[in-house]
This record gives sequence, C-alpha cells and structure tokens, in this order.
Amino acid sequence: MFSNSKLRTFTLAVAACVVFSSCEDEKEGSPSYNVPETYNFENVSYTGQTQRMQMLDELDVYIKTGHTGARLDAQKMKDMYANTNNAFSDASLNAATSKQLKNKTILTAQPVFEGFFEDVAAASLSSGVPAVEGLPGLLSTADGSKSYLVNGNGVEYAQVIQKGLMSAVFFNQAVEGYLTEEKIGASVDNTTVTPGEGTRMEHHWDEAFGYFGAPVDFPTNTTGLKYWANYSNQVNAALGSNKAMMDAFLKGRAAISAKDMKGKDEAAATIRNEWERLVAASAIHELNAAKTNIADQAKKSHYLSEAIGFVMGLQYKSDSKLSKAKYDEVLSAIGTSLYDTTADDINTAINILSTAYGMDNIKGQL
Repeated sequence: MFSNSKLRTFTLAVAACVVFSSCEDEKEGSPSYNVPETYNFENVSYTGQTQRMQMLDELDVYIKTGHTGARLDAQKMKDMYANTNNAFSDASLNAATSKQLKNKTILTAQPVFEGFFEDVAAASLSSGVPAVEGLPGLLSTADGSKSYLVNGNGVEYAQVIQKGLMSAVFFNQAVEGYLTEEKIGASVDNTTVTPGEGTRMEHHWDEAFGYFGAPVDFPTNTTGLKYWANYSNQVNAALGSNKAMMDAFLKGRAAISAKDMKGKDEAAATIRNEWERLVAASAIHELNAAKTNIADQAKKSHYLSEAIGFVMGLQYKSDSKLSKAKYDEVLSAIGTSLYDTTADDINTAINILSTAYGMDNIKGQL
C-alpha cells in the first residue's frame, strides 16, 4: 500500500500529466497547428500538373474526332504525348517544352500507350463505316444519339487511353513519386522557402495534390472537377472518397509546414490507400454501367473500355492490393472481344475487385 507521502507525490504527478494533456505527449513535444478547411496555403504551385491535364484534354479531344469518322494520325498523337513538333492548339502548351505526358508515364507503360495510338489510328481508317465484330468502325447507340470508334474487338481506345493515362501519369506520379520517402522523406529540405513554391517538401506535396484535379475548396465546391476529383465525386456517395482524400491532403500539407512529420506520414499513407481504392471503385462503377447497358453494344463497349483503362491503373502502384494473378483474372473475365462479354463475365470482374478492396457491401452502389 502507498504511504500518505507517496500517495501525495503520485497524485501530484498524475495531475501534472493531465495539465499537459499526457505525459507521453509532453515528452514527444508534438507540434500544435490548425488544419485549414481549404487548400489555401502560402507558396503553392502545381502548374506542371495543370498543364499535363490540359495536354490530356487536347489529346482526348483529338482522338474522339475519330467518333465522327475522322482519320487519326498516330504520329500527331505521339507528338502530343511527348510535347514535340508544336502539336497542341494551345500555344502555351507547346511553349512548355519541359512538360509532357510521356516522360511522366511509368516507364513500362510508355510503349503500351504509343501502341494504342497506332491501334486507334488504324481503326480510324474505317472512315466512319459501321463497326461489326471482327472489323473496326463506328458503334452507334440504340437510340442513335452517340457513336464510338472501336477496333474489331469492340474496344474504344479513346477511353482506354484517357483512363489509362489518368493512372499511368496522374495516379502513379502522385502515389509512387511525390508521396514517397524520396520526395517527402526526412532527407528532403523543409526549411528553405522558395517564394511561390514553399519548401521542397511542401512543393512536392502540392504537386501530388495538383494531380488529383480538385479545386482548393473541394468538396464544398464541385465545379470544374478534373479527372480523379471528378471520379471521386461520382463514387463518393458509396465510397466517401471526397472527404477522405481532401482531409488527408489538407492535414498533410499543414503537417509539413508545422514540421509534424508523423502527421505528414499518416496523411500520405491515407492518400495512397484511398486513391487506390478510388481507382478500383471507378473500375467497378464502369463495369456496373456496362452491365446495365448489356443489350446496347455501343454503350457496353464504351463502359467496358473505361473499365479496362481503370483496371490498368491498379498495376501502377508498387504495393497494389490487387495481385498480378487477380489483375489477369479481371481482364480475362472482361475478355478480348467486348462483343462476347456477358453479364456473368462482368459480375466476375466486379467480384474480384470488390473482394480485393473490401467493397462487397458497396459494389452495387458504385
């Protein structure tokens, strides 16, 4: 039992800990700071990320001229991809010679996308004739409102390329580049402030945010969403991705400025996890749309092509929750010819993804 003097000493020690929140916290000296509600920090710049999104915008618009029967030039697409030969209609993009999509694409995927440019150009030689299984051309929706350029297997390369580059560039650069030890780790300068950019660590974090494509006051403001932020908003009701992503971006940036490295690391881990879940949810979202439109081949091909592009993205994260074997199973279920893909095939693909990402309870809502 405690003596009275020992009890009094113990009580005072406990009281002292309460005053300072906790003995452990006092020992660690955790910094105190406020996390803002919007991404309005000092010295923020991610113009390179914005420019690459604009480049993908133009590339996508050009490829989709194939939907009206235009013949596509593979070299022009490659020039846009590598930002050479003044390929963009926006002169400011041509002038940004240090910025391009190609050199920010994960290395293993660069020849894949250049192959897609060749493939979609070859499909466009059909010059607007109706597509049939085995021959490229235009697939028109049942109501005649839209047509899509597809290859002989019913694949719409415009969607595979756009969704694929969203992952091979924007997603990969953020989670495998800017949110890693190399860019925001202990050896990265977080002291010297460059006007307009902040410290190197702050700037790298901002560049990751730039690839998300959200306005600074997202998700309160959902106007003008680009690419991943747009898809986050589409699946948000089931996934809760809007708040999860934005809160982590805000927390991490504030933590870096306050020298809270533990808080920064936790926020980075959250973004890496939630962004991968967003890629998987986006794939399921498009697979659900394909299943809903199973009787309309044009719509089925359109949505399955989007899904293929998103599924591709799940191989562009080094610690992906989807194993290579399961990745192959998903693509095998979707099949080589989208004319032959059945509702059962689509369900198989959805179930593989939902099991890998713990989405069985929300897969029907995506």
